[in-house]
Amino acid sequence: MNKEQRSQKVAELMNAKFPVTIGSIAKALECSSLEAAKELPADNVSFADGSEFKSVWEELCNWEKATLIVQHMGNVFEIACKLAPGKEAMGYYNIMGNKSPLGGHLKFDQYKEIGFITLPFMGRESHFVAFFNEAGEEIFSVYVGREKHELIESAKESFLAMQKKYRG
Repeated sequence: MNKEQRSQKVAELMNAKFPVTIGSIAKALECSSLEAAKELPADNVSFADGSEFKSVWEELCNWEKATLIVQHMGNVFEIACKLAPGKEAMGYYNIMGNKSPLGGHLKFDQYKEIGFITLPFMGRESHFVAFFNEAGEEIFSVYVGREKHELIESAKESFLAMQKKYRG
């Protein structure tokens, strides 16, 4: 598929009536998730180096609510909550979520790139931060939270500011 055909396929998928994800775009283009994200229109995406993880995570922790999504072997895990900050120790970023249902240990040194992606989902506005590894796989994503099916405006504004900052 040449560049024009890839762009046309991405546009077709972005306007589809069925759910479209970075993973489904990658499958259609026969490429990695990171390569698929880089095929999105320039206004829909920007990227930061994985070394920016801690500052990005700190900003995400300021959001009133987010939805962390992990997809693995066809399963989709969603955790909607206020993200908790953490600290680096023993090669991990350890989420210290005393009041948050989300805790864990992130191997953040394996994050190659961080994508700030705007991708409609079933016709609805959607914004998320995707963390990619060296192989271009999406490790997990953090979506702008919703209340009563509407995006939380302060989180959306924060996302858009980060997307603009890393657009260069």
